[in-house]
Amino acid sequence: MKYKNDTVNLFIPCSMDMFAPTIPISVIKVLEHLGQSCFYNEESTCCGRKFFMEGAEEEAIYLSNKLMTEFSNKLPLIIPSTACSGYIKTHFKTLFENISVPAELEFFVNNVYDLCDYIVNVKHVTCVDNTFNHRVFYFKSCAARNMYNLGNEPEILLKNTKGLDLLTDPDMIDCCSANGQFALQNPEVSDIMLSSLIDKIYRQGAQYVTSTDIHCLQYIDAYIQSEEIGIEVIHIADILASKE
Repeated sequence: MKYKNDTVNLFIPCSMDMFAPTIPISVIKVLEHLGQSCFYNEESTCCGRKFFMEGAEEEAIYLSNKLMTEFSNKLPLIIPSTACSGYIKTHFKTLFENISVPAELEFFVNNVYDLCDYIVNVKHVTCVDNTFNHRVFYFKSCAARNMYNLGNEPEILLKNTKGLDLLTDPDMIDCCSANGQFALQNPEVSDIMLSSLIDKIYRQGAQYVTSTDIHCLQYIDAYIQSEEIGIEVIHIADILASKE
């Protein structure tokens, strides 16, 4: 298959595909606004992160190898999730040691980008001409901090969003406890962690909370709805695509 020079690969995390299928539309809108065409492989399913976190290494290797095969065209791979992209960058080299050709594996891993990282550091764009007239708290997930090592690219894009009042807490290192088995195995501790996090966000007067990770937003949203707290969740791609 021949690709245009402005084409990028797009991988949609399985949880987003199943539970928030409109977000990928926003991702495509943002990338097309930047002049990019998107290649989406309809056979793609899961990067294997969930299996890896639960110790199912054989299944993780199978799914991860499937992903690399499906996007072996050497185009940049954009993933609107620092959990999935961070997993790939952090664990693929170990997972595929002595299995894949080192040079090919290195190239693939280095060619994976979180959406915000790609916009700011590859396309060198700090404003995507979007509008969102609300007070928004940006929650930097554990995966964004510790696996992907994402910088302040989301804050840059949010600050340059017309009408958006950005709320942040530079000292916040709270975890929402969404990933892995922690919340299932430690429900009481998880509720305390999540309650503390939401309380801090609510006290800042946020109308929305956003993040680069759908997994965190889904977990936060479940708590907000159960406690009937007046905050909404929104993935950062939906804000970047907004023209309200």
